[in-house]
Amino acid sequence: MADPLLNIKNLKTYYFTESGIVKAVDDVTLGIRRGELLGLVGESGSGKSTLGLSIIRLIPPPGKIIDGSVLLDNIDLMSISEKELRRIRGRRIGMIFQDPLTCLDPLRRIEDQMVETVMVHMDVERDEAREMAAKALERVGISGDRLKDYPHQLSGGMRQRAMIAMATMLHPELLIADEPTTALDVIVQSRIMDLLEDLKESMKMSILLITHDLALVIERADRVAVMYAGELCEVGTSEQISQDPLHPYTKLLLESIPDVEAPKTKLKSIPGNPPDMRNPPSGCRFWPRCPYAKDICKQTPPKFAELNGRIVRCHLYGGGKS
Repeated sequence: MADPLLNIKNLKTYYFTESGIVKAVDDVTLGIRRGELLGLVGESGSGKSTLGLSIIRLIPPPGKIIDGSVLLDNIDLMSISEKELRRIRGRRIGMIFQDPLTCLDPLRRIEDQMVETVMVHMDVERDEAREMAAKALERVGISGDRLKDYPHQLSGGMRQRAMIAMATMLHPELLIADEPTTALDVIVQSRIMDLLEDLKESMKMSILLITHDLALVIERADRVAVMYAGELCEVGTSEQISQDPLHPYTKLLLESIPDVEAPKTKLKSIPGNPPDMRNPPSGCRFWPRCPYAKDICKQTPPKFAELNGRIVRCHLYGGGKS
């Protein structure tokens, strides 16, 4: 097993709304290994993005991290000061947000935003910082001359590349990529993923790829973590998940992927809807939609069971045992 870079243990992040407490991330334990691409998948509202933001403590109000630890090497990111954490954000951990147009300041040139990132973390003159920014843009296939542009002057794919350049400019050990290809067409999507893989290899960094696209993750990731209703369901290699899924939710996600080799095959969908996280089902949170649900599933939350180096949270695999 590769040396772990980041260890998330029993993490809980809740949103305290007027209508109730939303348990967006509920007791999640997950490790990210050095040099791997880990795909985190699940339906919208499953808690994927909240988990990514929790790692670097950027949860917006009324959200709050109420328990757990996130260890980067031996540093607990949940217990250090905000000043110490700012030294890690951008330097050791980079993040690509879902919509680059809302993350890039529309009133500032690309150059100003990238140079500021360098100068916050490094003791360099502005000219040197600008040179680093230009090289970062060129690394992602954008001419350094575009530093003078404003975000609205770039196409969607170029804005995403600019965000990747900013996030990887200081060679972070971990890159959190939250839905980096959602708003892009399939050709640009493929190019962005190729770029991320190239940067991963050249910089020897780990990537947490957050997406709802299971087909993309299976094709690109080393390992896959499946999330549902704030909890992890299953973690395994891409081959294990694609060839031998264990959790019923993972199986149904795979069955819902269109088969390009059988275009006339009827598309399948997962019955029902994700639960209201202010009042999730008792027992297993997936049982109202699960074709294999038993009485124990409705009463007792399953625990993780380990099977041949992979883990699954389900009563079908001894998940009810302590």
